[in-house]
Amino acid sequence: MPQGPPGFERFFKTYHPTVCRYLLWREAEHSVLEDAAQLTMLSAYRYWERVGAMSDPRGWLFKVASQRLDDARQARNRQGLLLDAATLRDRVAAQDEIAACDLRLDIIHAVRKLPARQQEALAMRLQFCMEYEDIAQAMETTPATVRSHVHAGRKTLRAILGDGGTEGDRS
Repeated sequence: MPQGPPGFERFFKTYHPTVCRYLLWREAEHSVLEDAAQLTMLSAYRYWERVGAMSDPRGWLFKVASQRLDDARQARNRQGLLLDAATLRDRVAAQDEIAACDLRLDIIHAVRKLPARQQEALAMRLQFCMEYEDIAQAMETTPATVRSHVHAGRKTLRAILGDGGTEGDRS
């Protein structure tokens, strides 16, 4: 990695895995996920003066990651490179045992059936324990709307997975 602004290398090492984990909730194709994660970190580099000053940049990173994921998916679609869900499941499981365990494919598959806004809200709330106000800021909406997205998403996941699928957040 070329020498960047002070603190960026540490920031990258800290937040790149976090961005990847967030994107795992939304995308199984490793190359699309990695493209979106790299583009997100490139945006952080470009706006380092602003991003580096944030006490908790996750909201900004997740917002940018969602946008970059959409861009990466569109580019892959145009190139005809996206695969069907069954192929992705097999490929991810064979690619990396740790990633396969971490994904909990049944939950991830169910989450991907949710509308995009519910996916975003659930990922930030359940995976990263962010406060509703911080999620609302990242999603450019109100905390009440975020609560609604989280509630609706959890309700749908419970219906798909049964009661044990969305443990960890009772609010």
